[in-house]
Amino acid sequence: MSKKPFELKRYLKTGLPGLAVILSIAVVSGCSNQKQPAENTGAKAPAAAVTKTQGDLAVGKEIYFRYCHFCHGQKGEGDGPVGIALSPHPADFVNDSKRMSKTDEELYKSITEGIHKDIGGEAMSMPRWQDILSDKERRDVLYFIRHLEQEGKKAQGQNK
Repeated sequence: MSKKPFELKRYLKTGLPGLAVILSIAVVSGCSNQKQPAENTGAKAPAAAVTKTQGDLAVGKEIYFRYCHFCHGQKGEGDGPVGIALSPHPADFVNDSKRMSKTDEELYKSITEGIHKDIGGEAMSMPRWQDILSDKERRDVLYFIRHLEQEGKKAQGQNK
């Protein structure tokens, strides 16, 4: 019995969820062409605690706008051009006080290991950034995410 060839039209007809999956895959894989994945030796290094004072803000910003803003948005509110089509929506770093009350170590672990059904995530997922970013780059992007959180809260305070 022969397999049917891949038909993009058929998958696009499935509606927005199918398109969201295709866009997510394209963003994650297509945007990484500027950089080779971090070297993965197969050995797992223990996750070190990350504090709010560690990280390079400029490097974190560059990484965030290379990889993360497509889903999490320019200001970190979960409203990026791909993110608005995803269900559940990506994390909102400004308004989701429950998620952002997690420790830096917990958030770093989510960035490192990704979010998927196997570890308590919902239907859509975030990739394992340990396969793409170095330890330092993951720390830098976390530092920038905490910066977005604080800047967003400041802006809301001024608008109230």
